[in-house]
Amino acid sequence: MRFTLEQIQHRKPVWVVLSDLFLDTDVTLMYDEIAQVCADSDYSTVELKKILSEEVAPVVSSNLMCIAGEWAGFDENWLVEQITKTSTIKESKLFYFFKPRNFWLNRYIRGHWKVLEPKILACRGNT
Repeated sequence: MRFTLEQIQHRKPVWVVLSDLFLDTDVTLMYDEIAQVCADSDYSTVELKKILSEEVAPVVSSNLMCIAGEWAGFDENWLVEQITKTSTIKESKLFYFFKPRNFWLNRYIRGHWKVLEPKILACRGNT
């Protein structure tokens, strides 16, 4: 998917806050902020989970494997550039043939999402 400038500006706050889940720190302390930013967006929880797993995670998940990974937050300009570049690569037919299947990463995302989704819904008043 190629993002327009308007889509990038609309998605950027969500990209940035969801990337915090991949910092080398106790990210559970950030759940409330992450949930609030996501709740303030126009995206459904289904769309938010897709943004997390298909746009953000492929770019920043390797930080979890670093001995001294990023802990203070990813540079926003770098993050946007990498996500938009990666999304363009995904349009290639070869990407789908070689698409990595990472069960560990999916499990990691599911664990956080299990807690975040109800918090997002609560922030929206949909308990």
